[in-house]
Amino acid sequence: MNNTRLIYLSLFLLPASILCFEILSTRIASVIFVQDYAFIILSLAILGLGSGGIFSYYRVKTSDDPFEISLWSLVVLGVSLCLFIVAVIELSITDPFIFFFLLFLPFFFGGIVYAQIYRNFSRLSFKLYASDLSGAAVGSAASLGSLGVLGGPNSILLLALIVFAVSVLFLRPQIGTRKTVYVYSILFLFFGVLLYNGKNEFLGQIPIGNFPEKDFYHVYPDPTIRSHIMDSRWSIYGRSDLVQYSHQDMVRQLFIDGAAGTQVYRFNGNVQQTSSNLQDLLLHHTNAIPFLCLQESEKRSMLVIGSGGGKEVLMGLFGGVKKITGVEINPDFVQIVRDHKEFDGGIYSDFPNVDIQVKEGRHFVEQSKESYDLIVMALPSTAQMQNIEPFAMSENFLLTKEALRDYFKILNPEGRMILTVHNAWELMRLLATAVSVFREMGIAGNEIQDHFAVLEAEYAPTVVIKKNVFTIDETLRWKSICEALPQGFPPVTYLAYGLNRDYQSGVSYFLTRVAQSNELLQAYIANHEYDISPCKDDQSYFYKIDRSVPREFLWLLAGIAAFNVFVVWLPFSFIKKQAKHDKGKTLRLPLTIFSGIGIGFMVLEISLFQKLVLYLGSPTISLSVLLSSLLVGMGIGSLLGKNIYGGDLKKRIAVASAAIVVTGSILFFASPSVLSYCAEYGIVFRSAACFLMILPIALFLGIPFPSCIQLLKVEHSEQFVPWMYGVNGAMSVLGSVLAIVLSMIYGFTLTYFVGLAFYLVVFFLLFASSDDRTLRTA
Repeated sequence: MNNTRLIYLSLFLLPASILCFEILSTRIASVIFVQDYAFIILSLAILGLGSGGIFSYYRVKTSDDPFEISLWSLVVLGVSLCLFIVAVIELSITDPFIFFFLLFLPFFFGGIVYAQIYRNFSRLSFKLYASDLSGAAVGSAASLGSLGVLGGPNSILLLALIVFAVSVLFLRPQIGTRKTVYVYSILFLFFGVLLYNGKNEFLGQIPIGNFPEKDFYHVYPDPTIRSHIMDSRWSIYGRSDLVQYSHQDMVRQLFIDGAAGTQVYRFNGNVQQTSSNLQDLLLHHTNAIPFLCLQESEKRSMLVIGSGGGKEVLMGLFGGVKKITGVEINPDFVQIVRDHKEFDGGIYSDFPNVDIQVKEGRHFVEQSKESYDLIVMALPSTAQMQNIEPFAMSENFLLTKEALRDYFKILNPEGRMILTVHNAWELMRLLATAVSVFREMGIAGNEIQDHFAVLEAEYAPTVVIKKNVFTIDETLRWKSICEALPQGFPPVTYLAYGLNRDYQSGVSYFLTRVAQSNELLQAYIANHEYDISPCKDDQSYFYKIDRSVPREFLWLLAGIAAFNVFVVWLPFSFIKKQAKHDKGKTLRLPLTIFSGIGIGFMVLEISLFQKLVLYLGSPTISLSVLLSSLLVGMGIGSLLGKNIYGGDLKKRIAVASAAIVVTGSILFFASPSVLSYCAEYGIVFRSAACFLMILPIALFLGIPFPSCIQLLKVEHSEQFVPWMYGVNGAMSVLGSVLAIVLSMIYGFTLTYFVGLAFYLVVFFLLFASSDDRTLRTA
């Protein structure tokens, strides 16, 4: 294999491994940490790529053999991958600083290899970039499959084997063909062992971090109660664990990444002849009480969004609901319940009136042709990372103003929602969102209060929202039934028409006074201790309790911004002082371009992902479509872009930047109509439509980066490629944090156009420098 082919193959397999590792480590971090920690750790760890480039610029001389540097960097990268997963499991690493250090190493050594290849083969920048992006596309797809086949830990070991296999290619000229075959035989043997074990985690299980948000540790307060994970399965949604407890075997818990617990109850499969203990357990939940107050005509059909372990389905069966449809986004939850039918009575498989769909709830509602008497949703999520991209939790879209309007559309005229949240603050935010929706629907302020019934509780309060107002007779019936309940059962604390004045609370004051006028509502929201503003699709952070951006993210943004200033300013100042020629002026333009496209690209990517989840209904599919379209399109654009304007580099970058702004704007304004037309088609057709819509902007996104590398080559500044690569990587991390902060304040629509604005700045910068001499490739 000649050197050029070796470089192309290396820059295909390395990005595939790095991106796959990034996705896998996201899932592992989500098991160990809560969301804020996981996002911060991963954002900082990705800085390792940029840091590797910076290290390469300072410590690796241009006279050093690039193949030897790449060889040893790859070997250490493979070792660091093994060290990461072995240390996390064997030493039960849950300290964020130690975890970050272990996670940083593979990215750091990968960054060194990237920088060396781009510096020493800058003449091939367009083909290298195409190979880089193609490998990344394969890596993103491979991560989805490897989690399902091998699980998290074994997938990391597989990546280490791939990296070692690449390093052997660099070593082959030194050790000869025979020894190369021996080494590959050993690697192939280890590969066979991994495939044979499959999901069997012979190293052990990833530890669940003991944080307050991890329900795994806080189901029961007694520390002597022991837990046992009976069934554990990895998927792109996270690690699903079925847990049994030592003091009883009536209730088991299903967790996703140690949080968002959902109960699985022991049930004999016979609704008429079942344990009274089971019924008593169910009736102690606030969302079970409304079933007691329903007449036959009010419970003909029910939709359960987020059916989880089947608790709400069981309530529907005992409540006499004729037809139950359950929607659950996590296929592992559904399969675990079905596989343990001897315990749960086969509620997902043996009841003809129960239909369980593996789909995202909001998308299912939007596509539903049926109407329902009841829509039930309980604890749809906690503040955990439940998919690949940080803060892109599809469950948040279930509690927005647009979501409530969608629910009303499929409710029968006398239908109602039974919604359960985690605590009193979330209850107030849900009420504020619902009141806002009613006002936008034209419901009079003094009538809004009669659409609600509320069961307040310290944990898991429930609100019943009726499409039409509760009638006087209906409310009296609820009051009579609830007053007859045994002491200890959850009380109904708010009924329409003020029929339970014994319970005076913040909810009662809010619905009877505040909801009467928009001015009072806005003033109440503004003066509340927490953020209870109505949640929208464009700012879908329902679980963000802080009124402003969380302090962790502001510190993270400031820290990464300071790091980027250090990365840019210190080397630039040194170059200006030491260079014989005016290198400072020469490097100012490519430095600005690398910085702008680094930030702009990440802002666009995160904004596009958030929008895609709504249209495709699955974070997994959305991520797959987005990454494949971006990477494939950018790869093609990289190959074709070198022919634009005959090698006039400035004009090429300027035109590409302007085209990104134009195609990005067209994508934003045209996509809602196109996707609305495609909504009635299947997921494959809709995914293909999204792929094709993103492709035009992706083609132009693939042009600026390799063109900038050529810009450095034309200026005889190839030695600065590692530094520029590091700047681009560091700015990308800044872009990802900036996107989250901006979206919290202004929403994802404005954030998306901020991303386009960075490319517009690049265009005007190049336009302003058009009087300078034209830079052309040879």
